[in-house]
Amino acid sequence: MPWRPQPAELVYAPPAYPSHDYRGEGEIFTIRLGREVVGHLTRKDWTAIGWLPRPGLSEEAGIVREIVEDILRDFAAEGRPMVDAWAEVLNYTQHDAPVRAPLEGFRHPLADE
Repeated sequence: MPWRPQPAELVYAPPAYPSHDYRGEGEIFTIRLGREVVGHLTRKDWTAIGWLPRPGLSEEAGIVREIVEDILRDFAAEGRPMVDAWAEVLNYTQHDAPVRAPLEGFRHPLADE
């Protein structure tokens, strides 16, 4: 969910929580299926959230990715607080302990151009 310039006005977008700017330090959870990393759930505070799935997932890990995305989309559509969606994702997935670290490494190098 990183920010990218939009080439045109969006006609429809699924409900979503605001995404942070991937600058500075934030909290990072690595979501896993066994040893396979499914993606990273990030936040700087409780006003914005980031979900960055890895490409090329196995079929089983792809299901976990869909579970995370469904929870985030459904909770946002229902108007539920972001903290509830965050807790639900962590309840339903295998994940590493949180790490506080710089978020810049998750951004595409051309994102600011």
